[in-house]
Amino acid sequence: VVAEMTLVVALALVAGLLHAPHAYPPRLQPPRPRVAASLGSARASRPLLLLRPPFRTAAAASPARAAVSPRMGLLPKTLAEFWGAHAAAWAATTAFFAVSVSVGGGAGWVLSALLSALSATSLSLAVLLGRNREEAGVALSLTASAYFTGTSALLHAAAATVATAAAGTAWLGLMRRLRTWHALLAAGSLGFAIKAANKDRAFGGAAGTRGLPLPTLALINSAAGAKMGEALAASLREEAARADGGEAPLEVVNLEDVPPREALRSFGERHPQYRVLVCGGDGSVAWVLGEVEQLDAPYRPAVAILPLGTGNDMSRVLGWGKYFRPQSLRARLAALSLSRVALLDRWGVAGSLPDGREQLVMSNYLSIGVDARASLNWARLKAAAPALFSLRLLAKLWYIVLGTPELLLRSHRDLPTRLTLTCDGQRIPLPRTCQGLMVCNTPSYGGGSDLWDPTQGAPLPSRDRMQTEAVPPAADDGVLEIVCVTGVFHLAQTLAGFSNAVRLAQGREVSIEVEGSGVPLQVDGEPFGVASSGVSSLGPFSLTLRRLGTSLMLRAPAGGIDAADGEAGPSAVEGAMADGLISHEVREELLEKMARAS
Repeated sequence: VVAEMTLVVALALVAGLLHAPHAYPPRLQPPRPRVAASLGSARASRPLLLLRPPFRTAAAASPARAAVSPRMGLLPKTLAEFWGAHAAAWAATTAFFAVSVSVGGGAGWVLSALLSALSATSLSLAVLLGRNREEAGVALSLTASAYFTGTSALLHAAAATVATAAAGTAWLGLMRRLRTWHALLAAGSLGFAIKAANKDRAFGGAAGTRGLPLPTLALINSAAGAKMGEALAASLREEAARADGGEAPLEVVNLEDVPPREALRSFGERHPQYRVLVCGGDGSVAWVLGEVEQLDAPYRPAVAILPLGTGNDMSRVLGWGKYFRPQSLRARLAALSLSRVALLDRWGVAGSLPDGREQLVMSNYLSIGVDARASLNWARLKAAAPALFSLRLLAKLWYIVLGTPELLLRSHRDLPTRLTLTCDGQRIPLPRTCQGLMVCNTPSYGGGSDLWDPTQGAPLPSRDRMQTEAVPPAADDGVLEIVCVTGVFHLAQTLAGFSNAVRLAQGREVSIEVEGSGVPLQVDGEPFGVASSGVSSLGPFSLTLRRLGTSLMLRAPAGGIDAADGEAGPSAVEGAMADGLISHEVREELLEKMARAS
């Protein structure tokens, strides 16, 4: 019976995961637009392999490289699909028991009817969760929490019944483990519902009118996040083929083939005015911004984001969303012409840094201590076993798994005695319970958490240790926010939206000095010491943050990517420059003023 049930559950899991529709249509050969050939993108001519259910249309296969590996295609890609897999397994299991008890007649028929109803309910929920293209929002999380609470109660009743049977010892242990697992799923689902209600934020503004089309250079990092880059590149090349010869050409470049500096230089030589679309995570955005700043050209393009990473904090701040849905591609491309200009402060990090570095540039945040340790372990595991991070959901789960041991280890409980913090020339004392320090430029941290703002209504707000009056944080105000957490449990609370970090200071120049070895540091999600083993190899370090300047960014339309109207001002400025009425310097000055005014 156990072997048969195991087989049924396994088949149910596979069926529940295969039925979700793929967003990309079948294709034999992605069109190769004329503009892409100029950069020597050899991958534009390769056929693409996409995993599809066997009862749907099959796509062409490339023996050289696959966009989605068959092994990973069977795994849930979102938290909703993960819950749906459990519901599908319960649907198959209860259907099996419904058939089994129906042979007894009498009361067996009544029990069979009840189990059949439960099976149908589970199957309906599996379809709802598995086919849902969104991530876990409030409604889906509450639905899953209620379902798993019910299954926990059912397993509790079944365990109590089996406990009365003399031969039920083995089954009793199994049911108790299943009950505990589903109770954890119920609690986790409820936590995600609270997180979605308290943490997810929309960064919007005023609406305007349709903008001026500009040539677009799409830079794709195929290695970012859930490895969607290959499939996205093929779809973007199809859109480029449609735009070929139009007033707003689209060129697609894979950063694995062509470095961003070469792509920017080549595209800028052929288009005096253009914009850049970075398809990747926060690391990809920082990489491209650094290359834009190094361009030896008077024209500086604005940068938009298509989020493919794990946290996508920069994309959240600019309104482009926390993740990318393939079916929204055309809407996102259309929204580029309706976007608004925004500014992003860029901060220089200089000093005696780990790995022998002396300087780098920060866009989002840096952290020291418990959060940086989890990021370091995460990066090392990803470098050693990249297959474990092929799905965005798994990437987030690994961060939780690798950070959990700090609940007992408390490796950085001595951080207040080893770290010296100075803000605008004034030394800032750390709380004696501090185990992690964060310096933030943007109001989104670690996948959408606002560590600074206590007005978000977090159920467990932290104490404020500010010595001066705080001002609202912004990504273009030339001010950094400094916060700390008291441990990995406090960090988990802040990342889940249950709490906020302890606010320490705000300032325009921040200096940090760490004594001794073993204290990890990460900047914009990139930890130091990934190539080494252990944290003892990390020596003492010191750094100073100073503002270098601002980068021109594109913010999503006020109504989101599906908005019908945008802002007229930036388009008018670009049009005036195209007509020769203003210079490059005047263009940048006007765009910066518009960004600050909005």
